[in-house]
Order: sequence, then structure tokens, then C-alpha cells
Amino acid sequence: MKKYKVVESDFKSLGGCSDYAIELINSYNLEYKIPSQDERDSIIVKCIKYLLEESPVVAGSHRKNIWENGWKENMDDYIKSNDLRSLVPKYLGKFAIQRLNGEFITPVSHDFEIRLVELFQLIIFDKYFRDFNDIYEFGAGTGHNLLRVRKVNEKAMLHSLEWTKQGVELLKYVANNLNDKKIDAHEFDFTRPNYNIQLKPLSAVYTFAALEQLSDSTDEIIKYWIKNKPGIIVNIEPVTENLNQDELLQYLSIKYCEKRGYIKNYISKLKQFESNGEIKIHEILRPGIGGLFIENYSIIVWSPI
Repeated sequence: MKKYKVVESDFKSLGGCSDYAIELINSYNLEYKIPSQDERDSIIVKCIKYLLEESPVVAGSHRKNIWENGWKENMDDYIKSNDLRSLVPKYLGKFAIQRLNGEFITPVSHDFEIRLVELFQLIIFDKYFRDFNDIYEFGAGTGHNLLRVRKVNEKAMLHSLEWTKQGVELLKYVANNLNDKKIDAHEFDFTRPNYNIQLKPLSAVYTFAALEQLSDSTDEIIKYWIKNKPGIIVNIEPVTENLNQDELLQYLSIKYCEKRGYIKNYISKLKQFESNGEIKIHEILRPGIGGLFIENYSIIVWSPI
């Protein structure tokens, strides 16, 4: 079966790549194969069976202890190995099938998903965050995403705002171990924002598959961001409002998000805030990157007025 490589055109939905991003894409050398028609049909049947037969755990704040325990496992691994790769959440790399440009692919290497996510993040961080002095990740988990920002911005103060105690303690431990004085971490609940935590003026904010846990309960965090007026907000989330219900794989992704109770009505809410003159939406992008069941990473870029 013919092998293909992830190339610059696979990120055309982001509006073009910088020289840095192009060099990065080439250096990652990510290879994959395209499933045959029979294989594709089999993958689709698997997705449909899951939607019809399985009873998954629904996302939400009731699962906080699960996340605490998960990040504790990552911390134990990091303490033993002193290897930043141990900060990668265990759920990445779970499925052999991935999505690229909205279609199923079969990766050649076992760590394809993890490396594709790294590459995707670096391209986004390069595009939006190179010139900011303060960068906040809300729902930072182990901090593995936030640490990656350092590769494109050495000067910035990096801030983790995370709802689990374990995630906060883990990143503090890592920052101390790295002797990086420009990393801090604080507990923060999306649903009950602490307005005593004030964002630096003209800072950058992002989320990466974190708002997905809130379902329809995103109003309070939006209001918090509007009040604090960062320079830019980049949400990378499995939103469904920009997917096409008449296209099979996108439809399956929509139904998976509904079954898991993931984020909903987020773009609609932002458009309402925009119509009220409170924010400006700059971009809504659909990269078509994801896993077996879902397109994970649509991008919404906006800023308070």
C-alpha cells in the first residue's frame, strides 16, 4: 500500500504556513496510508456500532476525580523518568485510525497522533503567539501543551489555569525542575471563574480540547474573558456547529460529540456576544484533524472589544 507524508497543504485551512512551520512539517516526516474502500467501510461500521451500542461516560465536572487521578499518574511517571514525554495524557495514541483533511488515514508509526498534535500546536502557536509577553492556557492539564509554547516564544510568561490540584502541582514541579522562572500555575474553575485572578493586559489566551468538558456551560468563562480583555483568544475545540451534517464522517463526529456531551452552542454564543458589540470573531477554521470518532480541533479566534 502506498505511503503518503503530511505536507504543507494539509494545513491550508490555517491560511498558509510560515517558513518556520514549513521547515517543521518537513522535519516531522509523518507518514500514513489511505484505507481501501473496504477498510473505510469497516471503520465507519465501527463508528456506527459505537454510537448505537455503547454507553460512554458523559463529559463534565462530575469526572474531576478521574482527571485528578490521571494527572497523578503522569506526575509519577515524570518523577521516575525526568522525561517531558511522560506528561502526554494517556488518551493520546489510543486509536490506530486518525483523520487528516476530514478523511480517515492509517498512520505508519505508533506515535503518529502524538507527533501530529505536537506539530499542529506548534504551527498554531507560531501563527498567533510569537509576540505576546503573557500566554495563558485554560484547562492546561499536565502542562504539556503550554510547555510547547516555549519553542516559539522564549520570552513569554506562561500561565496554567487548571481545575485540578494535581495538574497545578505537576506543572509547578516541572517548572522548578526545568528552572524555568517564567511558568506559573493556578487552580481555576471554568464554571465559577475567580475574578481575583486577573489577566495581564493584551495577553494571549487559548484552550486545547478543554472547553469540550463544559457542554453548554460556557457562558461564565466567556464573560470572564470579556471582562479581562486579553489581546487574543484561540479556542481549539471539537465544536460541531461548523461541521456539515450532510457529509458522512462529519455527521458521525457530530453524533459522537452529542453522545459524549461535549461542547455545544459555543460559536452561536460568541456570535451573539459579537452582535452585542462585546467581542470580535476573527476566524473560524476547520482543519479536519482528528481521531477515529471525531474531528477534535476546530479553531475559533476572537477578542473582546
